[in-house]
Amino acid sequence: MELSLAEQLVLLSYDDATGRPLVPINHIDCGIEGAVLLSLANAGRIVIRRGHVEVADHTPTGDPSQDAALDEISDDNKGHAPDWWIYHLASPHHRQRLLDNLVGKGVLRREDHRVVGVFHRPRYPMIDPTAEKAMVDRIRNVVNRIAEPDRDSVSLLALSHTMLLDRHYFPEINHDDMRHRVMELAEGEWAAPAVGKVIYAMNMAVMAAITGGIASSSTAAVSAT
Repeated sequence: MELSLAEQLVLLSYDDATGRPLVPINHIDCGIEGAVLLSLANAGRIVIRRGHVEVADHTPTGDPSQDAALDEISDDNKGHAPDWWIYHLASPHHRQRLLDNLVGKGVLRREDHRVVGVFHRPRYPMIDPTAEKAMVDRIRNVVNRIAEPDRDSVSLLALSHTMLLDRHYFPEINHDDMRHRVMELAEGEWAAPAVGKVIYAMNMAVMAAITGGIASSSTAAVSAT
């Protein structure tokens, strides 16, 4: 089963049994947009130039989430940093669309729960753990140097680390050790320098957006060209 980077991140963001979010919702929403922008960069649709996100190719990707973001960036003529875009694009509607996708693919199940007898709060427990197990095993093998790193694995690892999801899936790995490994992979020689710079810049942008720092940090403004 093929899942987009954003779908993979959402899948990791919900508890398998309870179907509840593992991290604060704003972490998930910002992480989703980071995944969308990173996917667009990986597909050659956008670049980070002089700290700003710019469209390099207007061709649609075929992914609704990515194409919606691409359209917004294309219509912008002011130029903004990655963290601004992540904060600006983050929406519960985008998260819901990805959850609906995972339900439609038979990975999650939607359960509606009443809160205080009135409000409905949906939960999304796991139905088929195959995709998530494959993702977690792949990331663990990359972290432990059992498998060679690749763009998708490092992207997912870096985003999940920024969102503090890694402590739920890899409790045996010290947080500082994981942080050093993520930085090592982002700066490693397994890919072209531009790839590592994009991953690094997008993750710093997600972190800035999560903490409310929509003003560009010098780290998020790393040139990826």
